[in-house]
Amino acid sequence: MVDGDAEMNLAAQLNEKANKGHGCIVVIGDVMYDHWVHGHINDCQEGCLKIIEKNSCVVPGGADNARNCLSNWDVRTELFGQQGKDCAEKWRFVDVDNKILFRWDREPKVDLSKYSYVYSRALEWVGCAAGVLLSDYDKGFLSLEFIKDVVSICARRGIPCVVDAKREPKMYSGAILKCNSIYYAKYAECIDFSRLVVTNGDRNPMIWNCQAVSGLGIDLSSVPCVNHVGAGDCFAAHLTLALAYGFSLRESAAIAHSAGRVYVQRNHNTPPHPNAIVKDMDSYVVSRQLSS
Repeated sequence: MVDGDAEMNLAAQLNEKANKGHGCIVVIGDVMYDHWVHGHINDCQEGCLKIIEKNSCVVPGGADNARNCLSNWDVRTELFGQQGKDCAEKWRFVDVDNKILFRWDREPKVDLSKYSYVYSRALEWVGCAAGVLLSDYDKGFLSLEFIKDVVSICARRGIPCVVDAKREPKMYSGAILKCNSIYYAKYAECIDFSRLVVTNGDRNPMIWNCQAVSGLGIDLSSVPCVNHVGAGDCFAAHLTLALAYGFSLRESAAIAHSAGRVYVQRNHNTPPHPNAIVKDMDSYVVSRQLSS
């Protein structure tokens, strides 16, 4: 569709392929828990503000959120990362207007030597994966040596390997780099532009493929943003999924962009449904017809 045929809905094609195929998406990286506490603000006798809880929940974050974002697709996923109390945790306190008031992070120090078996199993799964996502939140699980091993295996076997980056670009040499505009501005002078996708909120992502840069060819109207937390995980997961099923980098970015647009319209890291992504991608067709 983005490469010429406006009548073909890429998300619908991906859904059809996923329903027929049996490929596995392997997600490796920093597993976290996202806690959401909703309530209203009041004064208290300690001389500070307090939040009176109305409701709360805990949902997957980080690499686990990326994996969970594919849970409505008919695909197998395998997750490798920290476990249990070794996972970082984030508490977000939210007022009645859905504004995040305060965030409290817990980042335990982890002895990664005890995860040698997890690393070994991860590399075994990488070798037979349809696509691999390295979700790097810089919490220590992904070492430079391990990243090189994953990228090397993927390169030898022709497996798409996407890195959702937080650290210096040189660490991810050979992989498909996915980042946001803040990361891009920070590292633009040292990024490898061979295969790069840069997200920019609700605006078009920019795609570099063999140094050639493009967007999606059209700016869609904005959608209501209820929750932006984890939208990058969602984008990266769907970018990996589409690449795994043979879509081009630009086509995959278009699918991932629609997935992110669906994701932000619901609370608590809710995974988007393929039908909702298909519906959002229909707006590409309508917009192209109106502008033709």
